[in-house]
Amino acid sequence: MKSFWEIDEKGYYTLKKINAEEIAKAEKKLGITLPDTYKKLILEQNGGYTIHNAFPTTHSNSWAEDHIQFNHLLGIAEDEGIMDSAYLIKEWELPEGLVLINGDGHTWVTMDYRKTKENPAIHYFDVEMEEDFKLADSFDEFIEGLYTVEYSVDEEVAEGEYEEEEEYITKAELEAILEKEAPDPADIHQITKYPLQDLEEVEWFFKRIKSYIESVKDEDVLYEVAASIDTILILRVDTMPSNDIIKKTLFEIVDIFEKTEIPQITVTAGNFAVNIDFLD
Repeated sequence: MKSFWEIDEKGYYTLKKINAEEIAKAEKKLGITLPDTYKKLILEQNGGYTIHNAFPTTHSNSWAEDHIQFNHLLGIAEDEGIMDSAYLIKEWELPEGLVLINGDGHTWVTMDYRKTKENPAIHYFDVEMEEDFKLADSFDEFIEGLYTVEYSVDEEVAEGEYEEEEEYITKAELEAILEKEAPDPADIHQITKYPLQDLEEVEWFFKRIKSYIESVKDEDVLYEVAASIDTILILRVDTMPSNDIIKKTLFEIVDIFEKTEIPQITVTAGNFAVNIDFLD
């Protein structure tokens, strides 16, 4: 089998090492037999980021026309990894009989046990688009089909879009948004327009956001902040100045979101945690 893991014992999705006996207990609790290849991979490393990041499909989806994203595999631990499937299925209104192995809340890659207890097919679910389609007849077929997509932006198109669409907000406007008693999602999304070009400004911005979310109780607002940070890191991971202070603050923000134990928020925080390590 080709190389699979992006070896990182402290990665966001990497759980405590597990043995064969613990895997057997997990299977018994789930009431299914996990694929042998999955078990071998989990014994090697209990979840984490993968070397490859995509699987081909002819089924157009919200991610791309010819592939879906797959950059991590969930491991096994009590109420974590695939053992959190039942809770997430209920929370995201997915069909019963699935074991979730990858996802961000809006899209999921799953082992499909709806009509079997072993040798599951691999399915893709897009919650918002209400999509459910098969990716592979088996876990082995799925793993063998993974490959790497190099994502790039057409600079000329991007420049045109930014010139036309992007407008920065001032520090005073940002403060006005954060001081609202009941901001709506559109208000919160405006924080993505704060100019993050100067190192000191970036430090201030994320410390201010951390302070803000520590005082917020509204779940919808917290989710919008998490989604906005995710957007910022996706769009500016290669251009935003960074240092250890900024990274530390961002990981502290991730911890705050994770403590909410609200799936939409924790999953989104997990998504942007991926990009923190890539900041310069």
